[in-house]
Amino acid sequence: MRLAFDEQIFAAQQYGGISRLFAELSKQFLREGSLEVELLPLDAPVVNRYLLDDPYLRDRLEVSDAGSTMAALARYFVRMRPRTSVDVIHNTFYLPHGLAGYPKARRVATVHDMIPELLPKSRRRLDFITLKKRYVMSADHVICVSEATRNDMLRVYGDIKAPISVVHHGVDPIFRPGDPRVPGLPDRYLLFVGNRGQYKDANVLLNAFATLRAKGEDAALVFTGGGAFTRAERAQHQELGVADRVMQVSLKDTAMSGAYGNALICVFPSRFEGFGLPALEAMACGTPALLALGSSLPEVGGDAAKYFTPGDAKDLTAAIEGLLSDEQERNHMKNAGISRAQGFTWGAAAAKTAGIYQSLVG
Repeated sequence: MRLAFDEQIFAAQQYGGISRLFAELSKQFLREGSLEVELLPLDAPVVNRYLLDDPYLRDRLEVSDAGSTMAALARYFVRMRPRTSVDVIHNTFYLPHGLAGYPKARRVATVHDMIPELLPKSRRRLDFITLKKRYVMSADHVICVSEATRNDMLRVYGDIKAPISVVHHGVDPIFRPGDPRVPGLPDRYLLFVGNRGQYKDANVLLNAFATLRAKGEDAALVFTGGGAFTRAERAQHQELGVADRVMQVSLKDTAMSGAYGNALICVFPSRFEGFGLPALEAMACGTPALLALGSSLPEVGGDAAKYFTPGDAKDLTAAIEGLLSDEQERNHMKNAGISRAQGFTWGAAAAKTAGIYQSLVG
């Protein structure tokens, strides 16, 4: 069966959950002949580091470094619409150009979350020109990355004629317990991974952390990803009295396992997630995961994680205090998290996705 991905998300995103998904599916389809999927090369300039930094994917998908997102997207938009004969086209994003081309191919669309629709203030520039609903309504099959996302999609779009399947993300084997401590990180720290703004609720964690500091807790708070602190954030840290115990670091994926695995707790306070990959990565590394009780996070964490009321700094403070004072419970969560994460693999995600393709052409 001949499959085409387009380069949309790889032209737009250096790192991120959507491009990670399609990069991991690409690995599986290219390496696992038993899936009976022939993935065509992209033959395109991109900015995505998951492809460019992996020699195997870079060569097999025939991608080159575009140098900038603007250059990569410009090349995508002026490119002739493909007339290649394939069985299935699985678009990687929702830009208008992707709705044309690949005549007679069956179409698959993946919905990662409904955050732009449900939280309009969170929209980024590309969200204003995307045609997600048109992709969904014209698809022969729709994939959602969680049951929560499926329910949100149906709530926003109403009746959808195409079959809908839920295919969870996997976790890369590089995320594992026992990796050495990352140089420069404190001996005792709480970890936050990802962007800090809006619904990610980093402020809720900061307020909880300030309360803990006032009570004498000496652990540090480490943010990774999301870019350096802004001037406003640094002023907030001073105002809360935590500036000397808060730090931000940017780490490559190869160092993230050590960052997760040596944290006391990984706190993921986001009020809204389509899936929540950092929660899964933390558990795979044996780190207790403390998650906001909402959207897809309970679907990921199950009984292996602990939860608090979204947006409630007082509840989060109590949850952190409880875990920091109970080493036995943290050890229990370590083992439970590792076991839970083993149920989420990219191999399983690729096999289920390949089964969807086969159902369309079989």
